[in-house]
Amino acid sequence: GPIYINKDRIKNSSKLQAVVINNKISNVCPGGVNDFGRSDSESICDAIANQYALTNKDLVFPSSTGIIGWRLPVPSIINAIKSLSKDNFQSKSILPAAKSITTTDRYPKIRSYISRNKKWSISAIAKGAGMIEPNMATMLCYILTDLNVDRKTLQDCLYNAVDKSFNSITVDGDQSTSDTVLLLSSQVIEPSNDDLEEFKQQLNDICVSLSSDIVRNGEGTNHVMKLTIYSQLDNKTNKDLGRFVLNSNLFKCAIAGNDPNVGRIIAAIGSYLGKQNLTKATENGLIVKLGNIPIFKDGSFLLDPETEKVLSDYLLDKQLYQSTLKEEDRNY
Repeated sequence: GPIYINKDRIKNSSKLQAVVINNKISNVCPGGVNDFGRSDSESICDAIANQYALTNKDLVFPSSTGIIGWRLPVPSIINAIKSLSKDNFQSKSILPAAKSITTTDRYPKIRSYISRNKKWSISAIAKGAGMIEPNMATMLCYILTDLNVDRKTLQDCLYNAVDKSFNSITVDGDQSTSDTVLLLSSQVIEPSNDDLEEFKQQLNDICVSLSSDIVRNGEGTNHVMKLTIYSQLDNKTNKDLGRFVLNSNLFKCAIAGNDPNVGRIIAAIGSYLGKQNLTKATENGLIVKLGNIPIFKDGSFLLDPETEKVLSDYLLDKQLYQSTLKEEDRNY
């Protein structure tokens, strides 16, 4: 429901004045309605507009996250909205909002930045732990700034930042029904000198940092991997190749077990390139490193028992949570 509404909001509205977010229920194709949940979301937006004397509900941006298929308890939500007043608003901290939107997250995700001239800032929150796959992943992210940046420039900045961050992560390979990254400017502070370039860079950094948090906080995550590809292939193909490797269940099982079964990396690379008729891409040689340790070069693996132990120790050291596996039971 909210995704359909928000596409219309972005297309037809020149501004937004409120964001209403619910967790626990994603409002996607709920039972009891035949409009994908749109009318329920609109009813909640209307209640927000009435409660805070906004011109109309089109100024309210709805978001939902949680279980797919359930229907929102709209009457209960509207009654709760009616009990709120402007006294409930505060500007001291964004932490309560970050905590409130979490579902299976283990912790809230927040980033902020104050400009070098101390005149403007960026604050952002995000949630997400499961159904994490590029395009964009099951996640919500809200980025706020008081720097006056025109709408087209904001959209261009956000597109570039998302491409390098939220559209470049994966945990379980399952795409979501309810993604949102929203960038809002209150347009209070007029930019000067190099403010715009500074804003672009910090927006990129914040998005990369928050998306990394989402991977680190993924359901069942024990390792966080960063895959870098250098090739003559185009950017999309490189991304698709990286996604194919990282989503390989065999590869993920090896990493989760701190098992340096690196043949699974090469197998995944070969499988993807073969399916895409791109095997010529390795004609000039394929070099693969794990933890900056060379493991494959010129058509041969660079492995021996000592190297495998070094690789296993590396994976164990990078594990987010202490392993309960005894030394004598490890595989290398």
